Amino acid sequence: MASPLYPRITLRLMGDWGNANFHLIVGLIAAHMRSRSAPGSQFWLKTGTGFRDNIDALASGEVDLAVTTPYDVTLEWAREGRHFFAGTPYPQLRALGYYPQNDRLIFAVRADTGLTSFADIREQRFPLRVASTRRDPDNLLTYVIERVLELHGFSVDELLSWGGAWLGHDHPRKSLPQAIGGDANAVINEAVMVPQWYELVEKVPMRFIPFDPEVLATLQREYALHPAVFERGRLSNDVDVPCLDFSNWAVAVRADMDEELAYHITAVLVEERGEMESRYRHLPPERAPLTYPIDPYKMCVGNGAPLHPGAERYYREHRYLR
Repeated sequence: MASPLYPRITLRLMGDWGNANFHLIVGLIAAHMRSRSAPGSQFWLKTGTGFRDNIDALASGEVDLAVTTPYDVTLEWAREGRHFFAGTPYPQLRALGYYPQNDRLIFAVRADTGLTSFADIREQRFPLRVASTRRDPDNLLTYVIERVLELHGFSVDELLSWGGAWLGHDHPRKSLPQAIGGDANAVINEAVMVPQWYELVEKVPMRFIPFDPEVLATLQREYALHPAVFERGRLSNDVDVPCLDFSNWAVAVRADMDEELAYHITAVLVEERGEMESRYRHLPPERAPLTYPIDPYKMCVGNGAPLHPGAERYYREHRYLR
């Protein structure tokens, strides 16, 4: 019997709610590190939202690895203690790489509202009932959405004062049905590839509201959030729609992780990427949560934290990073 590649370990990993993409990643890591490690190794998977709870658990040592999104700004803000993580810097965060996801933060309203812009909402004090993520101080998506609205001239609290409503759920698959069923007449969210987005635009005439160029410029300059375009036809939209990028899933660890362990986990992410892709290949890439194929030459650059030395050694040894 071949000797294990790594000694006996206990590895604690944090994904998502337990039934989505981040848990597939940590499950992949656990399964393959189990076969690469000595008998008796243990692997613990913890549920989370992917935002502050994942980062706090990782930084505090409660878990050894966590997945988060977007892959760059979340780790940048957390390492520097800025914006969403103001006052709590975590310079010890490191990256093993990322898995690609072509995602956007978009805003859509029912066509029968007659609204075409953020200015219309603000000037009419329109009482929108918005299906979105939960208003939770630990939710990074909430933080970004509230900055978007405020820079466009109104807050969630003002929207509520106009007779509107905020219908929140932190799982997009649970949030969007509120608009499909008619409880909401607007949606601001990401996860643009989930089936509920497609069901919404098939059942309800929707209009996508473009983000103002000045707002996008401010978000990029002050928050390092990336402007993007929601391409024409992706959700039956007839024009390109300016919006925010919300892409890619970062696999993060701490600087104190053993170098060999980081090396072997990175090897799993790269060498077993075909297994990860196989979970999504029944969908075309533009409708799949994971944007396949996974490219190891790309997944090791652009992360919001430095590569862990073990991960960097793996990528350099295999000539993915030079």
